[in-house]
Amino acid sequence: MSKYLPIAIVGTRKATSDGKTIARHFARELAKSGFVIISGLAFGIDASAHEGCLDAGGATIAILASGVDVISPRTNAHLAERILENGGAIVSEYPPGSEAQPYRFLERNRIVSGFSKGVLVIEAPESSGALATVRFATEQNRDVFVIPGPIAHPNFIGSHHLIRNGAELVTKPEHI
Repeated sequence: MSKYLPIAIVGTRKATSDGKTIARHFARELAKSGFVIISGLAFGIDASAHEGCLDAGGATIAILASGVDVISPRTNAHLAERILENGGAIVSEYPPGSEAQPYRFLERNRIVSGFSKGVLVIEAPESSGALATVRFATEQNRDVFVIPGPIAHPNFIGSHHLIRNGAELVTKPEHI
């Protein structure tokens, strides 16, 4: 394993408390093993992944759908500061001062997958932006890992579709 192997952790903004706990746990354990965690600094799974990585003293990179000086959501500004203070990075393809726009979140997802060697999906509903990240990852020849969930829960409809279509099912960080 390379000393710094980048992996994206993505999922819904409307994550369950279990999903956030899983994201934080996987990010923490992967960071302890030398992985760099890539995510989008959004609510839910993204923020939990960044936090878990930081809890382990690891490096994390946040890819924004705005300029690097316009943190979105604004409530995650403290998390962005923590990422920078701990040697991580805030990255954007948009110029300073650019506000986040709805279409930019999907554009940002291609960079999230592009920075990564693999993508871990935690809680992806049927219309989740995480599914767009997986499409980009597949085009970029990246590995795709998915956490399964309750069969009737709407936050896992997209996740289960990915598993049925060949994504690797994982239940422990060691599986990656």
